[in-house]
Amino acid sequence: MAKLPKISERFTGAIQATDQAQRIAELQAEVERLRATQSPELEQQIEELRKELLAEEGELEIAVDLIDPNPYQPRQTITSESIQTIARSMEKDGQIAPIIVIAQSDRYLLWDGQRRWSAAKLLGWTTLRAVKALMPEDLHRKALLTFIHHEDLNSLDKAEAIIKELTTSTGMGEEEIPTILSTVLRRLERSGEANQLTSLVTATTEAQVQGVKSLGVSENEEKILLALLDLALNPASVRANLMPMLSLPKDLKTAIRERGLKGAHALALTVISAKSLKTSERQATKERIEATNRVIEQDLTVPKTRELVAKIKAKYVKPEVSESKEVTAVVKGIEKLSSSVIGSTSPEQLAQLRQVLQQKLLEIDEMLNQ
Repeated sequence: MAKLPKISERFTGAIQATDQAQRIAELQAEVERLRATQSPELEQQIEELRKELLAEEGELEIAVDLIDPNPYQPRQTITSESIQTIARSMEKDGQIAPIIVIAQSDRYLLWDGQRRWSAAKLLGWTTLRAVKALMPEDLHRKALLTFIHHEDLNSLDKAEAIIKELTTSTGMGEEEIPTILSTVLRRLERSGEANQLTSLVTATTEAQVQGVKSLGVSENEEKILLALLDLALNPASVRANLMPMLSLPKDLKTAIRERGLKGAHALALTVISAKSLKTSERQATKERIEATNRVIEQDLTVPKTRELVAKIKAKYVKPEVSESKEVTAVVKGIEKLSSSVIGSTSPEQLAQLRQVLQQKLLEIDEMLNQ
């Protein structure tokens, strides 16, 4: 997995405050690096971060209704089941680890512990134990870098977080970014230069800039490619696996957020559309929702999901048929059977020909009457 860009430098405003802020920022950067590499030490490092904050700032009892969710949280999908699971654990064993918040005037911004906070509200708790961290600059980028390479973040959340970051860093609209990205990658693929982007994912910032400029891309294309590379993301992978998530139908997005439908399954289910089934939007949506329910309830694999989609499509669309070269040749051959040729043929052979033709005519009538 590509190493994340060093982000402790991006906490400059907070670092200048005190030496303790610098130590906290460095530890935060280390935690994010571990998340990016899926290190087994991750939870240990998060616990160390909490201990560091506890030692520097102390632990607080904060009113639940004074805590605001992080508006830049990339993880938008938190199922009710997961919250209920956390709630049962907290009700039985109490709050084991404090949440991490950022002070904002007389309120607090939630930075780590969203499920525990949601579970506390579900349980009717009035307070939660918390530790305070300093407000980092560019909060959305910090949250994005924390989660973007984490396997638990689903494809829809990741795509929306990335597109939000790209609009901020490039100044372009959410709708035009996928189009520009797709256009430049198709052009680079045709010229055989797309692989150069893959090698730039782990390169230094200077090398990324020089590498992208050498590809002869436009200004807007350069902005998007560099923004993705700066996030340690392969532009081709983002286009193929993440950008399609943005255009999913509402029912599939809801299934991802509330029922845990996987991105690959959702993309397979998008084939069930009014256009592909040649039916009304209402009927197509009904078929798609029923198929989605079956995929989730039966825990179907992606190949099995595609098989299900193919069966549904077969109910509405008959396979396209084309003219057969073999049939054309037979027709022309029969047309060549002149009276003179038939007259010079033995009765036995003519009887055989008639039997074959009669059998084939029956089969043709059956096909035409279906």
